[in-house]
Amino acid sequence: MNPNPASSISESAKGRAPRSNKLSLRALVQNLIVRARLWLDKLLPFPYARVVMIFVVGFAAGVVWHSYGWLAPRAASASYDRIRADLVATRQSLDKLGNDISRLEAQGANMPRRRADR
Repeated sequence: MNPNPASSISESAKGRAPRSNKLSLRALVQNLIVRARLWLDKLLPFPYARVVMIFVVGFAAGVVWHSYGWLAPRAASASYDRIRADLVATRQSLDKLGNDISRLEAQGANMPRRRADR
């Protein structure tokens, strides 16, 4: 050991790079996060802020999903065509049923109606 500690660098510090007074990137990011959370906590309590953030993220995801059509599954288009064909067939069936009812009413209009006995 050196008898004069002020004259040389300590034994344990030899071979190391000199330390900087700057904060590391990790400490800087943590500091920013803490400051942002404290500012947000003044604005809105944390449980409410969490709900608001979930809503904002969900809304943004919905806007993105809607604005980019290629995100929609391709099976939805085939499903839409099948549903449309089913609706057309149902409409034709209802029209036919309505015509049959009108025809039967026209045939039965000249027949006397029976009264139900009580």
